[in-house]
Amino acid sequence: MEKERRWRRWLGPALLVLALAALWPLRRELTAQAIARRSPEGSALAAAFLLGLYVLKSVTFCVPMSALTAAGGLLFPLPAALAVNLCGAAAAQTAPFLLGRRRQGDLEALGRKYPKAAALCRPPPGRRWQSVFLLRLGGASPGDLVSLLLGAAGVPYGTYLSAGLLGAAPRVAAATVLGAALWSPGSPRFWISLAVGGGLTALALALWRLRRR
Repeated sequence: MEKERRWRRWLGPALLVLALAALWPLRRELTAQAIARRSPEGSALAAAFLLGLYVLKSVTFCVPMSALTAAGGLLFPLPAALAVNLCGAAAAQTAPFLLGRRRQGDLEALGRKYPKAAALCRPPPGRRWQSVFLLRLGGASPGDLVSLLLGAAGVPYGTYLSAGLLGAAPRVAAATVLGAALWSPGSPRFWISLAVGGGLTALALALWRLRRR
């Protein structure tokens, strides 16, 4: 029994190391254009492929989130791209959160390892929804670490996902539009998308400071 528990304990980290080893040589190729080129034909298969990359990104930290959302904008018409990217954002936020939920007993150790991030990710019970919303709205990075710490902090999943998706939605929408404009980086839509991302970060910081006062 003890050997079986030990084997299960090391299975997850071993698979993670293998995934990192496989992806690391390809890290320079993980761009929106490359992902769109390598996507399978057919909308359903392309959506499943992209969602799989979202989950992989959330547990390996190798695939840039912006590349995935931009790839969605290249692969699908705008309404479908927004739907797929929001589902992908939900999957990417959920996987590390659940890993963190399993490590609730290690919260103090995680706090010592990531003190600045842990300080942000321990909201009081009455302000959990607002805190998660502002963290996602501001694009707190690395987002996967934020998800892990929020899971370990015991934030309820319903509160976490509703606030996280609503906070991430404007940034996901901007990156999706940017994906559709990648072939013309000087276009007004390209610069508008970049400006929206910067404006959202500034807005979240201002709201966070007002909330602390």
